[in-house]
Amino acid sequence: MVAAKAADADRIAASPPAGISLFLVYGPDTGLVSERSEKIAAARCDAADPFSLIRLDGTALAQNASLLADEAYAVSMFGGRRTILVRDAGGRTNLAPIIAPLIANPPPETTVVVEGGDLKKSNPLRSLFEKEKLAYAIACYVDDEAAVGRLIEEETHAAGLTIEPEARRLLISLLGGDRLASRGEIVKLCLFAHGKGQITVADVEEVTGDAASVTLDEILDATALGDLETLVQALSRSEAEGIRADVLAGAVLRHFQTLDLARSDVDAGATAQAAVSSMRPPVFFKRADKMARSLNIWNQPRLARALELLSAAARDCRLNAHLAPEILTQTLLTIARAARR
Repeated sequence: MVAAKAADADRIAASPPAGISLFLVYGPDTGLVSERSEKIAAARCDAADPFSLIRLDGTALAQNASLLADEAYAVSMFGGRRTILVRDAGGRTNLAPIIAPLIANPPPETTVVVEGGDLKKSNPLRSLFEKEKLAYAIACYVDDEAAVGRLIEEETHAAGLTIEPEARRLLISLLGGDRLASRGEIVKLCLFAHGKGQITVADVEEVTGDAASVTLDEILDATALGDLETLVQALSRSEAEGIRADVLAGAVLRHFQTLDLARSDVDAGATAQAAVSSMRPPVFFKRADKMARSLNIWNQPRLARALELLSAAARDCRLNAHLAPEILTQTLLTIARAARR
């Protein structure tokens, strides 16, 4: 079994181990799954050969089982290494039987990187990669405060900027849930503060303040409580204000991940109010009652299903920007209707 430890995942993605040619990257943070997959692909393909990176879709492989093997064992036109990036491999179709022969007989000049979703431990694809010595499984869990802090330091340092402690704390509270969305917000903030030397609280509020606005709180609470009328109105205002759908999707995903953690406390015997009171960072007091009511609506199985829908929506909003508002609206209305029932 070769399952990357969380602390080693970024290092492995940036410099994949020699002798390993098959990687599964999976987890609830779709942005981090995409980022690490792209890093592995970039590290292994030939930058001078534009044809050395092949992108395949999991659905296409399910319809043509020989396609992956044909590409994996093909000889490069220019004689260099090739990389195959398989997207959306965690769908309903089981791709494990298609990938298993490649693990048994790894292609000598081709690296295969498989992007999975939030795969359960019993998932055949995840089980396949975790039990094989010549394959790597890299889990991508949601960034905690420390990971978001490291991301902020990485991007601000690259931009030649520092950030005030209070501004850093505020920014951490607004980010997380999706690595690409978080990185995008930090990069945008660095561009805004270019030439200033230091990022201030005012800069964070100016650039990412919308993510902490009343509109966002209304969207979070209306989705979790099943308040369809408020949700529709808040989504309409957010679009008029220019708040990006992918940012909103990440925020709602983080909200439901928070509910999921708090629900574990409730299932262990705590009251909903006590679970909300122990949340970190603390919940704004005006929202505490709504959070407690949400915990009483959503049990663990329903939260798991909502997180699947939100993870997929966050990914699809990022990959299909022109359809992102419609994707987000449809997903949130589906979740809100479930809460209302």
